[in-house]
Amino acid sequence: MPVLALAQTDLLRVCRDLAWSEISTMPGLSARLGPRISPQSDVDWSATGLALDSLARIQLATAAATWCNAYDAGFEDLFLAKRSAADWAAVMLRARVSGAANFTFATSGSTGARKHIRHREDVLSNEAQAWATVLSAVNANSNADDSASTPPKVSRVMVLAPTHHIYGFIWGVLLPLALGVPAIDADFADLPDLLPGDLLIAVPDQWAWLAKSAKAWPAGVQGISSTAPLADDVHRQLIDKRAGNLPAPLARLLQIYGSSETAGLAWRSDPVQPYTLAPGRTRSAQGGIELLLPSGALAAMPVQDDVQWVSHSEFQLLRRVDNSVQVGGHNVSPDWVAQQLMTHSAVKAAAVRLDTLLTPPRLKAFVVLHQPASTEKQKALEEWALSALPHYASLASMTYGAALPQNAMGKSSDWPT
Repeated sequence: MPVLALAQTDLLRVCRDLAWSEISTMPGLSARLGPRISPQSDVDWSATGLALDSLARIQLATAAATWCNAYDAGFEDLFLAKRSAADWAAVMLRARVSGAANFTFATSGSTGARKHIRHREDVLSNEAQAWATVLSAVNANSNADDSASTPPKVSRVMVLAPTHHIYGFIWGVLLPLALGVPAIDADFADLPDLLPGDLLIAVPDQWAWLAKSAKAWPAGVQGISSTAPLADDVHRQLIDKRAGNLPAPLARLLQIYGSSETAGLAWRSDPVQPYTLAPGRTRSAQGGIELLLPSGALAAMPVQDDVQWVSHSEFQLLRRVDNSVQVGGHNVSPDWVAQQLMTHSAVKAAAVRLDTLLTPPRLKAFVVLHQPASTEKQKALEEWALSALPHYASLASMTYGAALPQNAMGKSSDWPT
């Protein structure tokens, strides 16, 4: 397959999301950033009053140079002098023309040490074209006796997921190129009017919100979900004609299984069905998953979860091997967040859990202070946590007590909020 060619406008979308994401992790700056919405918008840190210091600018420049592997062409220093995502996009294009190749995606670092995973451009391009084939096949195999439920051909891709992450990049940048259709970046709280033939790219938390929002959309809209398993009840709400909570259910909703390390590996369109391997992926003799490279060689994919094979090309996802949870499209370790809280001098012990009663779910904390809690101490700690934690790891509530909650067996237990 030919490698999909990126234009400067495609790189601008990535640079905007990358800059927005990096700045949002900087203490005290996330509240001053605008929402991630328009595909024509820029992130300009010279004109927004962010007043980034030299260390912050180095962090930004390093993130941009690493994403596009500008070091391959000796262009890494050019990013430091730039002050907007649009300027970054121009430098990235020059770097790519001069020899910078492939793309490097970073994990959040909230499930352990932050990792950078370099992916080959031709492999990602092949994957996007494989997903285009999957979409066509799924639509072609729709029930011929129920033509009203058969999705129309994709005519636009509406992107809610950030495009500098591998999921958003493959589905929100490369897939539209493979399909030859426009991509429109949007915010799930301010979603533009949808049209038949739209394909909506979102993460599970966003789908949960949309399932309860009764957002009016027409028949013939499809959806894609990835970065974590989508709750079965949410999936059913979005596709079930009998649910009654939507003016029109989604014509199709695909869940994509994969990770930053592997990219997409498999899909399913029904929460009770197993995942089916994507084209170019096969089950290995050892029970893992292998990827067919453009060269014809097979590469082992590091599957991070427990799976149960039900056929040579289908499997059930059993559980995550690590203890991370999904918050706003990010995999976050509650233990890591608790460790960050305990770096504060006032905190003696802390526990963090996912509050699933909130929509979308958010983290909550139980904190034990070295000295008796007072309103002033609590306020100071909460303000510190707001500025110190990444936006996706921010706490919806903090509860205080003399000891961490335990059950009768002496094990950690939940607490009311």
